[in-house]
Amino acid sequence: MVSSRFLPLICAAGLVLAPAAGWASPSQAAPGSLPASGPLAAAQQAVDAGDSERALALLAPLLKREPGNAGALLLRSTARCIGGELDLCREDFDLALELDPSLRQGWLNRAGLAIADKRYDDAIAALTQAEKLDPGASDNAINLGAVYLLQGKLEPASREFERHLVANARSADAYYLVATNFALAGYSAFAAQNLGRAIELDERSRVRARSDANFAELASTRPFQVLLTSDTFVPPAGSASASRMYRSPYKGADSPLLVAVLNALQIAGTPMDPKVEVTDDWALLWSDVRIKIARRSDQETAVELSAAPGKFSAEAWDRRSRELYESIERELLKLGRSGLGRP
Repeated sequence: MVSSRFLPLICAAGLVLAPAAGWASPSQAAPGSLPASGPLAAAQQAVDAGDSERALALLAPLLKREPGNAGALLLRSTARCIGGELDLCREDFDLALELDPSLRQGWLNRAGLAIADKRYDDAIAALTQAEKLDPGASDNAINLGAVYLLQGKLEPASREFERHLVANARSADAYYLVATNFALAGYSAFAAQNLGRAIELDERSRVRARSDANFAELASTRPFQVLLTSDTFVPPAGSASASRMYRSPYKGADSPLLVAVLNALQIAGTPMDPKVEVTDDWALLWSDVRIKIARRSDQETAVELSAAPGKFSAEAWDRRSRELYESIERELLKLGRSGLGRP
């Protein structure tokens, strides 16, 4: 049976054995739609939460009344797969597809189980049928590419990934997902190339990659390390920017200045991205502004601010940056008095 590390490869299929949100669509009227209320909607919510027992309990009376309800059978197959009842899962979605071959999610589920059994040709056949039902679905090419990689067929896999990227040229997530596929298959150069493009489109992809087990085998390679330690961000023309130097040593996650910045944002009630990126030479935070804390010498650290063009007027930017710097200074003084901020 396929290792759980391959489960993310089918991005929208929500491979069987994985309690992924939205991987079964019970609506017979329109593939991919979901009733706003009723037992199917409630069962779908239970499946989305990974609660297969509740989903099955909700579906039982409906299927007793309507044993030929293909949408309900498909949803029950999902719940059974989540619960580990694979044979019953297969029976349900085979019957669902016999009753209604237009249920695209049923074909995706069939592909998922075929992958779990390493029947890759069957998986490709099922995915091809799913694409016929919805040629414009965003997961068509990435799913096929992932299965070709599992077969060791680099050329058709690359062709499908390129098709996916052409359709999602400005999506960091698209490049990140392709990078993940290549990384799992051991193609480190292709993985680094696509991850680099994802970072160009959204630098927070770099933070995401740091803790992503899918890149574990590449973590020590030089291309991957270069990506993780390089801040290549260039503010767009017209961006607002400011910089101030502090006599405070940079110590990575233990930097007093990093603590001061976090405290200043928290005290001000400024929403911020919970992800904080820390390297040996710099740290990055994202709130209403991009904040970089960078080593300049053994005893000096810079705090650099930037904001997208048009986000602040000149007057508002002057006020925002000044207030933030003043708050950081106050917090740094507090840390110094407590002994935490001393060199």
